[in-house]
Amino acid sequence: RAIYQAMERLLRGQFFPGRQKGSFIVHGDDGYHYNVREVRGNRVRLQCRHYRRLALGCPGTASLSLDENSLHHLQPHNHFPDPLLSQDFEVRRQMIREAASNISGWKLRSILDEFKLRLTSLHLVFFCFRVGNPELASRFTMVRMHSALHAARSTNYPRIPNTLTYLGVLLGLPNVRPLCKTADDRDYIFQGVVGCIERKTVALIFVSGRMLRFLATLENIHADGTFKKRPRKSQVSQIFNLVTNYGGVVIAVARVLMMRRTQEAYLEVLNYLKTLAPTFAPRRIHCDFERGMMNAFIIAFPQSRIVGCLWHFAVAFSRQCRKLGLHPVAEENEQVHVFIRCLAGISLLPVNMMWTGVLQIWGEVVEAGFYQLFLPVFQYLETERKPRRHEMSCFDVPERTNNCSKHLVPFQRQGQRNRKVLPLNLVNQITEAWQMWFLNKDQIWNLVGGFVKLEFLAWADKIAVDNLRPVTHVRRWSAVLNDQRVSRASNLLRAGQSTPAWFLHQASFAILAAVDYGLHIHVDEDSDSE
Repeated sequence: RAIYQAMERLLRGQFFPGRQKGSFIVHGDDGYHYNVREVRGNRVRLQCRHYRRLALGCPGTASLSLDENSLHHLQPHNHFPDPLLSQDFEVRRQMIREAASNISGWKLRSILDEFKLRLTSLHLVFFCFRVGNPELASRFTMVRMHSALHAARSTNYPRIPNTLTYLGVLLGLPNVRPLCKTADDRDYIFQGVVGCIERKTVALIFVSGRMLRFLATLENIHADGTFKKRPRKSQVSQIFNLVTNYGGVVIAVARVLMMRRTQEAYLEVLNYLKTLAPTFAPRRIHCDFERGMMNAFIIAFPQSRIVGCLWHFAVAFSRQCRKLGLHPVAEENEQVHVFIRCLAGISLLPVNMMWTGVLQIWGEVVEAGFYQLFLPVFQYLETERKPRRHEMSCFDVPERTNNCSKHLVPFQRQGQRNRKVLPLNLVNQITEAWQMWFLNKDQIWNLVGGFVKLEFLAWADKIAVDNLRPVTHVRRWSAVLNDQRVSRASNLLRAGQSTPAWFLHQASFAILAAVDYGLHIHVDEDSDSE
C-alpha cells in the first residue's frame, strides 16, 4: 500500500485501476501504458501492456524510481502509443457499472449506444476535460463489449432455484420482477404460478396483458411443447407454447414452463388461462397426439374441434414402421416406401373415409405380396389409431400441422427467432463440466429475457398484420405445390370422382419429408417430435 500511495503521488493522476481486481496501469510521460511487473526495493519495473498481446509482443519496459521520482525507459516499443487508452478504460468501466446496476432496465445494446452518444459530453475524472472524439466511440462495438456487459449484469441474478415453485417466488420479488417487464416497459409477461407440488402439476405462465386480450379473440390455437431446448434445473420438463395463425403469420401468444407433461398439469394451465381471459374459447385447436394434452383440451374446451398434427402422426407412424423392421426394406424397395407413405397420410382423409382408405391400401399390399411384412403395421393401425380417427383427421382445415418448421414459412421464422434469442442447449457440443456450469449459471434468467424479446417481436408482427404490411417472405414453391395437390385431390374425393386409395397415393406426397424423418432416411436428430 505504501508503494501504491507513493506511485499515486509521483504520477499525479497517470495511474488508474486495471481490469482485474488489484491491478493498475501506469501512464508514462512517453504516452505509453505499462503494467507493474515487479517491485525491488524502491524501484518498480514496468512492462508495456502489449507485452503479450501483439503478434510478436512488445518488448517495451521502463523503471520507476520512487526515491528519485523519475521514470527511466529501458527497452523501446514496437508500436505507436495509444493516447485514448485511459479514456477507453474509464468509459468501459462506467458501461460495466451501468450494466451491473440493475437486472433488466436498459438492454445491453441500449447501454452501448447510449454511452457512445454521451462520449461527446462525458466528463472523465482522470483528465478533467470533455471528450468529443468519434474515434473513441468507434472502439465500443457490440462484439467487444457484449461478453463484459453480460457478465456484469449476470452478477445481479439470483442463484438458480431447484424448483419451479421457488422460481415463481423469485420472479415475483420486487428486485427480480423487472426482468419480466416487456420491451416497451408497459407490462409484465409473468402471470404467476399454478398447480400443486404434491401432484407435480406446477407451471409458470408467461403471457403479457396485451397478448391475453388478443388470446380472448382467437378462434384457432396451435399447441406444442419443446423438451430438448429447456433449462436442466428448476424441474422444467418442457416449454409449452401456444401460438396462432393470424392473417397467414404465426403469432406466439403464451409460453409455459411445466414440471410434468400430464393431463392434470395441462388442465391447470388451461383453466388458469381461461381465468385470465374469460372469453377465450377457440373453435379449432391443433396439437400433437400426446394423450394428456389432447384430453386436457377436450375437457377444458368441449365445444372446440381438436385437430391432430399431420406431421406428428406421419413421424410417429413411420417410426413405428421402423420399429417393426420395415426400414431396410423401404430403403431398397420403392413400392414398400410408397405403401408406408400412403398409410402415413390417412390423416388427410375425412373421418368416414379413413378406415376405407386403409383397407384399400391393404388390398394393394396383399396383391403386391407384402402380406407378412405389413401385417403388424395394419394391426397397429386397427388397435391404436382407428379408435382415435376423429382426432387424426385434418381434412378441410386451413392448417394441417402445429409443427414450427413443416408447414408455413412464418413458423420457420419463429423457429429462427427462437434459435437466435433463446439460449441454446449445448449438449454434445462442449465438455460435460462446461455444460453443467453453463446450464446451472444463469440460463433460466436468459430464457426469461428471451421470452420478453419474443413477446415484443410477436406483438410487432401482430400490429404489422393489422396494418396490412407484409411480414413474411413468399412461401416455398414446394409447400405451395403440395397444398395445390392436396386441394385438387380433396375436390375430386369430395365429388365422388376418386377413391380414398387414389387420394392417398396423390396427396401423401405432402408428408414425404415426415415419412423419411420417421424412417431415419436423411434425418436431423435435433427434434422434439415423438
